[in-house]
Amino acid sequence: MTTGITLCLGVFLLLCCFNVAQGELAVDCCLRVSHTRVPPHIVRGYQRQVGGNGCDISAVIFITQRNRNLCAPPAAAWVEALTAQLDKERKRCQDRALKRKRCRTLRF
Repeated sequence: MTTGITLCLGVFLLLCCFNVAQGELAVDCCLRVSHTRVPPHIVRGYQRQVGGNGCDISAVIFITQRNRNLCAPPAAAWVEALTAQLDKERKRCQDRALKRKRCRTLRF
């Protein structure tokens, strides 16, 4: 009887430790966005940050050739145009299986 209780208590403690460790995972979020236009020739990809999923604000994160993250407002016209351009370029590279330098550096 005591072995069963000890085993249950041990499993419970392990689960508690696992939950605490999960709660301490760092989330890399944009804390603010810049309204300065990002030059298209330095961008190699982007990702979207949704506010409320561990991050306070929504943003588009542009990844540069030098692996820097630049946070931009998702509703800005220039941001929508640049993401559309990157999507089009990525699709063109995939459809034609291009191996040009620009196609190799695109990241999504």
